[in-house]
Amino acid sequence: MKSILDHGFHYTNSVETDLKKTFARVRREICRLKRAETAVNEEASTKVLQIAARRTVLRNGGSAL
Repeated sequence: MKSILDHGFHYTNSVETDLKKTFARVRREICRLKRAETAVNEEASTKVLQIAARRTVLRNGGSAL
């Protein structure tokens, strides 16, 4: 985050800002991040296989989990 003391900081008067455009840009960025996160989660879920529990049979004829 830029500080006022940073030489790259450029002050913009409130009259020159457009809040509608700013909020629209922020919404687009949030939507893009959510889509990217969803894509990563979907990819990860396709790579993971569910391990099914096997039932074992005891020597005396009973069953156990």
